Amino acid sequence: MNDHNRAPEAHGSGELLIRGGHVLPIDPAIPEMPKGDVHVRDGVIVAVAQNIEAPDAQIIDATKMVVMPGFVETHWHMWNGIWRGIVDDATAYFRTHMLLHHYTAEDHYAAVRFAALDAINAGITTCNNWAHGVRHSEDAEAEMQALVDSGIRAKFCYPCVVGGHATNIDDLKNARDWAEAHGNGLLGLGALLDETGAHIEEHVAMARELGLRPITNHGGFLATPDLIGPEFIFTHGPGIQPHAIELIKAKGVKVAFCPCTDPLIGNGLPPVYAMSCAEVPLDNLSFSVDVTGQTSADPFAALRMLVDSGRMQQVEAGNLTGSLLAIAQAGIKWKFGYKDALRVGTLGGANVLGLADQIGSLTPGKRADIILVRTDEINMMPARNIDPTCLMLQNAKPNNVDTVIIDGHIRKRYGQLIGVDIDAVVSSAAATLHQLRVRAATASCA
Repeated sequence: MNDHNRAPEAHGSGELLIRGGHVLPIDPAIPEMPKGDVHVRDGVIVAVAQNIEAPDAQIIDATKMVVMPGFVETHWHMWNGIWRGIVDDATAYFRTHMLLHHYTAEDHYAAVRFAALDAINAGITTCNNWAHGVRHSEDAEAEMQALVDSGIRAKFCYPCVVGGHATNIDDLKNARDWAEAHGNGLLGLGALLDETGAHIEEHVAMARELGLRPITNHGGFLATPDLIGPEFIFTHGPGIQPHAIELIKAKGVKVAFCPCTDPLIGNGLPPVYAMSCAEVPLDNLSFSVDVTGQTSADPFAALRMLVDSGRMQQVEAGNLTGSLLAIAQAGIKWKFGYKDALRVGTLGGANVLGLADQIGSLTPGKRADIILVRTDEINMMPARNIDPTCLMLQNAKPNNVDTVIIDGHIRKRYGQLIGVDIDAVVSSAAATLHQLRVRAATASCA
């Protein structure tokens, strides 16, 4: 039987040997291997080498696959990811926020679980749930439970202002304690500063006292340079001015580009070239999904867009736009390439979330967050002596992700999510959206 058609096996966190794949460690100390093995035991990467012997391990045949760290996403409004098909631009997106008034805690759970499983299916093993839709602790607990139940590694960014009222330190502490008690070691808490206004200093102090990371909002914190530090994430970025980039670099602030949503709404391209020219460290850059009500959870497309954006901006800076021949003859040495993008999508994202010591590369001692990407499907190429990084970022799609392992647990195998009734998850998400719209329409007519 062809492996691709086999039924998924039960997941586990014992001992695994991923054998014979093209290994991309994303660790400068470990070379790329056209044919190598990765050994995992009890959720930890034990070894990355050629011809590893592990007689008691479950074998995962990675022939004609790329073996690499899972993608790490850093900014995602997961609660509104079910708005697919109804938010075509920024106007529609913000108008549709009126649905929030009609969400129940169960709706938050359904929406976030839908998004988290979408992430795992696409090869994203870690996400940052930007939970600005929660209205009280019940919503927050429902969203955190959805993340836990999906099996994804995640940060949960708790809003410091809920319904116009400031969150107090007990709210944040209770959420942090819940994550520590129920998160299976995969869930951490961050702080969301949107709408904090004059109270930003107080909320940053609370977040730091509780050890929350990341601390973030939609960029407004740059107005308080004495307050910010390396645990902060700056999001989006089109139109950012040079002085702001220099501030980001000087303070060690991390960056979450939105490569798919910003162009979609006409906001512009992610400032990849400007950040690269300013020498913002590569590992301080990351990609974000942002809003799956408008774009897909596709890390390959997001990283491809980062490369494309950087190239467009570099060509424009060199005054070569409008002439294909001039671009070709220029022999441009690209400032930001495919290997850069792949690092941004893995180790960079891990560093942005404060998790680089745990994940982001296939480094012995780190947690086993690993994906296998098939190269033998119609949109790919399994030939020898090709660049797998270029192949994946130019051609791959989420359906090419054969296997996803998170903390040593197999969450996807042979292209199918393990232990998940996809039809039921999709039906639940669709029903949730429908009922929200019915309740909103009924309320507007009352």
